Amino acid sequence: MRQAIPDCGTRRRGVASSRQRGITALLGTLVTAGAWLAAQAPPAPRVPTFRKVILDGAFRAEGIALADVNRDGRVDVMAGNAWYGAPLPEAATTAGAWARHEIAPLEPFDAPTGFSNAFHTFALDVNGDGWPDQVVLGYPGEPASWRANPGPRGGVWRTHPVSSSTGNESPAFARLVRGRGPVLVMGVDEQLGWLAPAASPFVPFTFHPISEPKHPTAQRYAHGLGVGDINGDGRADVVSTKGYWVAPETPGDMPWPFTAADLGPDAAHMAIYDVNVDGLADIVASAAHQVGVWWFEQKQASGTRTFVSHEIDASFSQSHALDVGDIDNDGIADVVTGKRRWAHGPTGDPQPNAPGVLYWYQPRRSGTTVSWTKHLIDDTSGVGNQVVLGDVDGDGRLDVASANKHGVFVFLQR
Repeated sequence: MRQAIPDCGTRRRGVASSRQRGITALLGTLVTAGAWLAAQAPPAPRVPTFRKVILDGAFRAEGIALADVNRDGRVDVMAGNAWYGAPLPEAATTAGAWARHEIAPLEPFDAPTGFSNAFHTFALDVNGDGWPDQVVLGYPGEPASWRANPGPRGGVWRTHPVSSSTGNESPAFARLVRGRGPVLVMGVDEQLGWLAPAASPFVPFTFHPISEPKHPTAQRYAHGLGVGDINGDGRADVVSTKGYWVAPETPGDMPWPFTAADLGPDAAHMAIYDVNVDGLADIVASAAHQVGVWWFEQKQASGTRTFVSHEIDASFSQSHALDVGDIDNDGIADVVTGKRRWAHGPTGDPQPNAPGVLYWYQPRRSGTTVSWTKHLIDDTSGVGNQVVLGDVDGDGRLDVASANKHGVFVFLQR
C-alpha cells in the first residue's frame, strides 16, 4: 500500500503560511509606525539663503540706512548722496526696479585710494515733519551734517549742521536715554558724548558729555563703540575697547562713571547682549583693520566684573562693520559682519585684495558654552563702515544691506 507522505513545510502555490502572514503583518506595522514617527518629528531647521540685489555698481558710500524715504509703505535704502526707492515686493529682487534718486550731486569717488563723503548714514526725522531725514558722518574728524527730506514737494535736500567734528570710526545710533528715541553716540572735539536735535533743528545737535575731555575713545581715528546694559541695572551703558561708562540714573551734563577694561584691539561696532544666557551681558566685536571676530564673556566673582575673550572667526580681515539680529527666527540673536574693501588701499592692512565676504554667524548653546556656525551670504561685496539688518521686503525675515567700494547692495532672505 502506498503510504501518504506528510506535508513537511510544503504548501500549495499562492497560499501563505501562518508564519509568513505574521511577518508580513509585523512589517506593515513597522512601516506604519515609522511613517507616524516621521510625521511627528519636528522639521529640520531652515537654513536661510539670500538673494543678492545690486542697487548700484558704483562706489557711492560706506554708510547705509534703511527708511521709508517717500512714505509709500516700503523700505528704501539711503547710501551717501543717493537713495534707492523700493519697488513692490514681487519685484524686489530685480535690480533695475530700484529707482535711484539724488540726495546731493553724485560724485565719483576713487575706490583704490579715496573715500566717500559718507562713512556713516542714519535715518532720523530731525525736524519733526514726519519724513525721514539723512544724518551723514563723513571722513573722521570732519563736521557731521543732516540733510532735510523735501517730502512730497521733491527737490533739494538742504544741508544743516550736526557737530563741529566726529570722533571714533564706529559711532553708535541707538536708544541710550530713557524717554528718547535713538541718539548719536560719538566723539566731538575729542570728548565722547551723545547728541540729539536741538530745539531748533537748524542749529547743531545738542551735545551731552559721557567721557572726560581728551579721551582716547573720542579721537577721530579711534575704533569700537557699543550701547547696551552691561551691568544689568536696566539702563543702557556705553562700551568701548578701553572699558565702559555706566549710565547714571539721571543723565545730565556731567561725565559718566568709567571702568577701564581690556576689550580687544581696534574694533567695529560692538554689540552688547547675553550671548550664553547666563544672566550677564556679553560683548561681540570684530577687528576693524586686522583679523578676527570674537565675543567677550562677562564673568563676576566677589563683586569684580571681568571679560574672557572667545574667538568666533579668524579667516579674514577688515571686518569694519557689525550688526546683530535674529536671522533664522529661532529667538536667538545672530551676528553679521564681513570684509571691508581697501580700508587703507590695495596695499594696506592684512589681505587687502581678498574676496569681499559677507557672513552671518549662528550661535549654538550648550549650557553656558557657545559654538558658532558660519554661513556665507556673499563673496563679492562685503561691508563698508556699516552693515544694516532690517526687513526690507516685508516678509517677516531679516535682510541685509551694505554699501562699500564694490557698490550698494541688499541681500533679501529667502
